[in-house]
Amino acid sequence: MKLRRTLCAAFVAVSALPHAFAQNVAANVALPFYGPPAFMQGVHKQWYGPRSAEFSAHAQALTQGIKAVCQAAPGSESTALAQARETWKDTTLAWEKLVAVAIGPLIERRSLRQIDFMPTRPELIERAIRTAPADARAMERIGTPAKGLPALEWLLWTKPITPASPACRYAQMVVAEVQTEAQALASGFAALAARDWSEDEEAAVAPMSEFVNQWVGGLERLRWANMEKPLRAATTQGGTRKPPAYNRTASGLTAQAWAAEWEGVSALAAFRAGNVPQPGQDLVPIETYLRGRGLNPLASKLADTVRQTDAAMKGLTTAQNDRVLGAGRALSAVKRLAEAEVAPALEVNIGFSDADGD
Repeated sequence: MKLRRTLCAAFVAVSALPHAFAQNVAANVALPFYGPPAFMQGVHKQWYGPRSAEFSAHAQALTQGIKAVCQAAPGSESTALAQARETWKDTTLAWEKLVAVAIGPLIERRSLRQIDFMPTRPELIERAIRTAPADARAMERIGTPAKGLPALEWLLWTKPITPASPACRYAQMVVAEVQTEAQALASGFAALAARDWSEDEEAAVAPMSEFVNQWVGGLERLRWANMEKPLRAATTQGGTRKPPAYNRTASGLTAQAWAAEWEGVSALAAFRAGNVPQPGQDLVPIETYLRGRGLNPLASKLADTVRQTDAAMKGLTTAQNDRVLGAGRALSAVKRLAEAEVAPALEVNIGFSDADGD
């Protein structure tokens, strides 16, 4: 994969940009040229660093929430369970935003598989509970389909844990693994955020190319794996269509998870609001990166396509089958534009990562 390396500096007057971009900045401010170092510095410092820290904090709170359920006094079990459920939701939504475009430590550690393997296997969860793993080494022998956030969803909603039960003790082991992985991700992204990418421009080329590939992969994972595939796979029996087997169904979090995932993908794609991003300090979305290189028509096309998808995703629920398919078409339009025009403009070859489908 190759990304164009340009050593010159360039500035584009913001007053010449479309109103949707220019309205958020002063008319006499110039848009700087952005290179791969500025791009990688921005995404790590302003997106992955904060998002991974947020996920880690929620995972820690979830650990305490599960512990509270397991130690709940008679009469307080339902309150503790309700609080743990809300904390699980917060943790999962933070995770969805972080993993929407999986790069760096998320790929290297295969975190999607470790934290969010789906579908979960209830029979394997029940077998693991009977096995009663006592420590981290014992948990290594438990398969990933019986662990992670999906397993905790099953233990909090489908067959809720009760205080001092074997299932509760297993839930504590599962959430401890999630917290450990979350801390490792936060540490990994903090190190990348602290790195001065401007010291070696070539070193930022491959990571940016990986990012663009994973951004396209994130669009497709949301569109197909999480939205369209379950809907299209629902079968008809006796004239009645079975409900789609969407992820997060037990907790009722499916639509919110879609929205969080789209937030992660779109925030990295298009400029939202604020001042002109400064190289080395601010998040530089793909649209803004293109504008900094004078590719305004393509940047505007990307921004418009993202806005159309915003509208398609807004207020979407799992009960709106036609709207789900419409949102899928909107997501597909962003993906096609990315593959056909955005990636070539950046001289990035779109490939396939074996981490995409975990």
